[in-house]
Amino acid sequence: MTKHLLVTSIIILIFQSCSDNSKTRQYSRINQFKDKNIVATGYAKQEVFYREFESNGKLVAHKKAIIPFESNKLIEMISVINGDHIIEGYEIAKLESVQEELNYERAKRSLAKCKLNLEDVLINMGYQFKDSSNVPKQIMKVALIRSGYEDAIADLKRAKIQLGKTRILAPFNGVIMGLDAKINNFSNEYKNLCTLVDNRMFDVEFPLLESEAFQLKKGTTLSVIPYAFDQDTLSGMFTTINPHVDETGMVATLGVVKNSNERLVDGMNVKVIIREKVGDRVVVPKSAVTLRQERKVVFVCKNDTAHWRYVKIGEENSKFCTIIDGSIKPNEEVVVDGNFNLAHLVPVTKLN
Repeated sequence: MTKHLLVTSIIILIFQSCSDNSKTRQYSRINQFKDKNIVATGYAKQEVFYREFESNGKLVAHKKAIIPFESNKLIEMISVINGDHIIEGYEIAKLESVQEELNYERAKRSLAKCKLNLEDVLINMGYQFKDSSNVPKQIMKVALIRSGYEDAIADLKRAKIQLGKTRILAPFNGVIMGLDAKINNFSNEYKNLCTLVDNRMFDVEFPLLESEAFQLKKGTTLSVIPYAFDQDTLSGMFTTINPHVDETGMVATLGVVKNSNERLVDGMNVKVIIREKVGDRVVVPKSAVTLRQERKVVFVCKNDTAHWRYVKIGEENSKFCTIIDGSIKPNEEVVVDGNFNLAHLVPVTKLN
């Protein structure tokens, strides 16, 4: 019994010893970095700086047409569905046209008859129809009225227009949307046939603060990022400003963007980023700037030591800020991470 107790005690002492050694190694590892300031660094640069404005916007088709039914007729044929790409002049739909075709043929026969009447009237007046360019204007006017020729021409044009309303053609290249109409129904049961959108180009409507909007110039480059697939960035151009400030201090502005990835659609929500060239500036990463004693500071890393320098910041964008007052020089190494608790002239360890 005594031997068993002795063995048990030895085992417990061994485990305690191992545990103590493990803790000692852990504390040693912690103390190894306890007094070291681990930082990441970047560099100040002298380069062209771009002012950035960011906004949320909406795509609106640059060219868009609502295709109506121009007469109340039975719909005989619809040759498209929503999403179809069609070319200018393509027949989208056809309405019942029996009466219109009869009227058109009757108008053509009536014109031919009136032409014969005109020839007879001119002959009776001593002229030939083939020489009508030599007939005095006053005599020709009388001949046209007596023969009914001008009225026949007008009737034919009218009949042609009415017949044309039974065939609905695409006014330009585009994509079909908003098509609800069905064949074998009367056209007046629907508000319109469909909407045609030219999806090669889109307007981008977006608001900006008045302090931002009136700094922009026509032709400034902008980036358009659809929220539906934010991995795509499309290049566009700033075009117009609506010279009115609303009650919230915003100004409606407009840009244009090409549908280069062929995935943009009318009404899509997008992020708009505008980059405007300002000029050559000394810039540092935004994360390099921190606060000390309510003043902005940048830590410069020299010989593995942090040197704190007060700075005055100018314009900023999403990644960089300009230094307009301070002793930061181009190509100086600055602390961009780990600078929150740094002090002046403390040693630092840079991450590789």
